[in-house]
Amino acid sequence: MKIIKSIEYLKRIIRESKRNGLIINFIPTMGALHLGHMKLIQKAKRKNSIRIVSIFINPSQFGPNEDFKNYPRTTHNDLNLLRNEDVDIVFLPIENEILKYKTNYKCPNFKIEKILCGKSRPNYFPGVKNIVIKLFDIVQADNSFFGEKDYQQLVVIKKMRDELNFGTNIIPIKTVRNKNGLPLSSRNKYLKNNEIEIANKINKICKYIIPKVKNKLNTTKILADAKRELRMNGIDKIDYLTILTDNLEKRKFLKSKSRIFIAANIGSTRLIDNFPI
Repeated sequence: MKIIKSIEYLKRIIRESKRNGLIINFIPTMGALHLGHMKLIQKAKRKNSIRIVSIFINPSQFGPNEDFKNYPRTTHNDLNLLRNEDVDIVFLPIENEILKYKTNYKCPNFKIEKILCGKSRPNYFPGVKNIVIKLFDIVQADNSFFGEKDYQQLVVIKKMRDELNFGTNIIPIKTVRNKNGLPLSSRNKYLKNNEIEIANKINKICKYIIPKVKNKLNTTKILADAKRELRMNGIDKIDYLTILTDNLEKRKFLKSKSRIFIAANIGSTRLIDNFPI
């Protein structure tokens, strides 16, 4: 496993790999790796390919009062996990170098960035797009792997890929959950024992919504009842609980593919999730 910090050296290795006919599979992460990340990495293992995992905690996607300074940093453990998975290259960009890196792409803006997480975290999607554009430009991957837990992010990145004509396939991977249905997340490390028990209830309560929606019951009442039950079960703050199509549009027709989207705070920890209907 090669650990690379230099952008130019990584580009050279990638050019050599492509000349040798290898497919480039890319998994961008912010570290603090868990089984959800491992599933992405395992899915990226293909014949005649190399796997590149980047680890970079992107300061530009955090708001002024968010957890950038406290975000879990577990690089030593991350590298051991990646070594055990036989990852080919780990890209650990130097912060100053990656932030100053210039591309020829102009970052596009989309209406769907203004809803859900983008409404309450205005820095988030501009920061994500800024760094993903740079990573896509550097790595020139054939395939890039993203988890469905951050579903809005996945849709935004797909739209950006299309808008800027990046030649990478975006491959979504289903959310990995614990035995109680809580999606795995690096921020779960913030939860105390009693808060984990509360967080586990989000999945259970949201799952109750699905058959009711399928039975064409009153969606407004269903969501209001679910919010009330979430608060009764210790959820401090509900940022949003809504149903949108898979393209993040308002759900006009019952037959359209759609999802339940939720963001909620337990103590100081913000959790997001989504459930296909």
